Amino acid sequence: MDVLAHMMSLMRTKGSLYGRLELSAPFGFRLPADDGICIIVTRGSCFLSVDDSPQVSLVGGDFVFLPTPKYYTIRSSPEVSVRSMLEVASQEEFHRTRLITFDGGRGPSTSIVAGCFSLASPERNLLIKHLPPMVHLQGSGSHATPWFQSTLQFIASEVSQNLPGGTAIVDRLAEVLFVQAMRSRIGSSSAADHPSWLHALNDPQIGEAIQLLHAEPERQWTVEDLARSVSMSRSAFAERFRRLVGETPLDHLTQWRMVRAGSMMRATPPMKLADIALATGYESESSFGKAFRRVMGVSPGKYRSHNAALPKVESSGKRTSTGRR
Repeated sequence: MDVLAHMMSLMRTKGSLYGRLELSAPFGFRLPADDGICIIVTRGSCFLSVDDSPQVSLVGGDFVFLPTPKYYTIRSSPEVSVRSMLEVASQEEFHRTRLITFDGGRGPSTSIVAGCFSLASPERNLLIKHLPPMVHLQGSGSHATPWFQSTLQFIASEVSQNLPGGTAIVDRLAEVLFVQAMRSRIGSSSAADHPSWLHALNDPQIGEAIQLLHAEPERQWTVEDLARSVSMSRSAFAERFRRLVGETPLDHLTQWRMVRAGSMMRATPPMKLADIALATGYESESSFGKAFRRVMGVSPGKYRSHNAALPKVESSGKRTSTGRR
């Protein structure tokens, strides 16, 4: 089972705004962030920090994904002081023109495509919590295949031309980059400091166990069953799973069940809660409701009512004419 593809089919991205920043040094700006942020450096270089994290050097061809920033800063050099980007352009102006320009007067120019988006699924936090504050894909990195750089250039071209349908094209291409960013976490050696199921997929035995859990969430798994399935002792398996994923096998199973349940509740035609309970491994609607409330913070009924207006999917998970998967 392709765990990443399955998860991405349930956690679709939803772009809301993309635009260009044309800056010449020296510059230093602080930008607000309500949702996820994508940054593409198309020309020049800059230094980026998210919230209070250390600055990271970016050059042309780099792509950065910030899952949940409160704010981020862009500087021409590390020592430059920052001020609010709203001093240069209002949000209304950026929404209208999709362009912010600033002439520092003395240094080289930098061109950036910046976009904000959100994950359409209400269960997004169960994915986001497994991501670091910044995912940086370097233009010269191992992932930098010809299609990756071509996609970055295509997005930059669409944003600059502002043609009819451009927003839809950029939204879909950015989603491809988002999946690539998630894929990069699987094989990244730097991910060892940030436990997640994405990084754990690269481990032969723990990765196999995660695939088993995602393929059969309705099965009454025990830690002993999982350890035996991947030829490990129970204690060694439990310790390695928690170290790599950041949670116990059964906690991960419960959260994955809730992601599946949430998707089923938005299905078309509607599924009964009793059927959803059985499909996610619970013997009764009552036991399912308790687990759902513990993980999601609301009852299944309130969840279904609150998310009734979201894009619908068929019960089989296939795409319909009314929305995305």
